[in-house]
Amino acid sequence: MPRAALATAVAAVTTLFGMGPSVPAIEMPETVTFPAGTFLHRTSAEVRIGTRRIDPPVERLTLGSFAIMTHQVTQEDYARCVADRDCLPAPTEPGTLLPQTGLNWSDGAAYAAWLSEETGQDWRLPTDAEWLRAAAERGFDGALGAEATDPSERWLASYRAEVSRRGEADLVPHPQGHFGQNSLGLWDMAGNVWEWTESCDEKRAPSLEGRLIASERFCGVRVAQGKHRAFLVDFVRDARSGGCAAGIPPDFLGLRLVHDLP
Repeated sequence: MPRAALATAVAAVTTLFGMGPSVPAIEMPETVTFPAGTFLHRTSAEVRIGTRRIDPPVERLTLGSFAIMTHQVTQEDYARCVADRDCLPAPTEPGTLLPQTGLNWSDGAAYAAWLSEETGQDWRLPTDAEWLRAAAERGFDGALGAEATDPSERWLASYRAEVSRRGEADLVPHPQGHFGQNSLGLWDMAGNVWEWTESCDEKRAPSLEGRLIASERFCGVRVAQGKHRAFLVDFVRDARSGGCAAGIPPDFLGLRLVHDLP
């Protein structure tokens, strides 16, 4: 018997005998498809010339074809993985189609593995570049536009940006659709739930030819995307209580997955 059908049968039996709530069978997530091609992207990596930090240049990046979830993973979605004991329990609140929050990077990877097994598709966390491609006008790459040789100018620009973001915290869970659609049909991009990506914290430097080359990569810190990029220790589930490697912490941490297309 397929695993999804078995889970539905077990849930029905346990409900009949008062052993717990039923868990609906898995449904294929609704997605938006992006064809392979190039787009302009500013890397999430920290870029320095010598000791001076600069905004990364905009590069023309080639991405393969992928499909991304139209909506964030909800509490109902995640509960199925928990019921199968493939995901760790996460905080829930009463409501209809609330996004699942309180997840760390490993929770996201576990959910992707479970969903892949259930659907027969290879789901994974998006890269930073894929997320920004899908976010369209709601994406924010973090450029400060402060390139003077005096580092104090960049520090001041960073401080002003963080002060502006600090007043935008929204610590109330909102149901699916609250933040509306972007121009490409994805819901709730850059709302109050930041979404984990598979991209690691990196440091890069320009080569003699002007290309960016990696000088250091640390995957104990991952990029989360939302109103702004956030760099978070991968085991953190609530960034506001600590674990934000730099900048203003996200309000909530959740998921939106992708899968590659031929």
